[in-house]
Amino acid sequence: MKKLFGTLLAVGLALVVSMCSTTTIEEEQDYTEAQLGNEKVTVDPVSMEEELLDLVNDHRVSIGKIVLQDSQSSYKYAEEHNQYMISHNKLSHDNFEDRATQIAAETNAVSVSENVARYYSSAEIILQAWLNSSSHRAAMEGDFTHTTLSVQLDKDGRPYYTQIFLKVE
Repeated sequence: MKKLFGTLLAVGLALVVSMCSTTTIEEEQDYTEAQLGNEKVTVDPVSMEEELLDLVNDHRVSIGKIVLQDSQSSYKYAEEHNQYMISHNKLSHDNFEDRATQIAAETNAVSVSENVARYYSSAEIILQAWLNSSSHRAAMEGDFTHTTLSVQLDKDGRPYYTQIFLKVE
């Protein structure tokens, strides 16, 4: 019986490890602040949206990319995804394909990507974390023309972030 239990435990652990994200150890360390969520931070969502959008565009300009135009029609999708993450108390890209399809249909976008974060207390820290993550950096530096960003607070006042990137031709 002990051998059977040990075998089942080993198989279960192997499945869990094989289902884990492809995020590197370095990327995980960069997200330590965001994942803790234990400390109360004070964030003004509207100011944070403006500041982070400015930092993303400043970064894009610094590497020779165009400034992203605002996509107001996509804001509701970023906002809805923040509400989803808050209601499930997790950081995720769940339902991204559905979101991207709806956004593309409404905006005539030929490509859509997104970055998410939670619990960060400053735009500078979020930008640095996204730059340190190859997949987030690729979205931020990608061949896009428009963006939208929603920042919302959970019931404990902790911020959640969803930024959507679009290429509209």
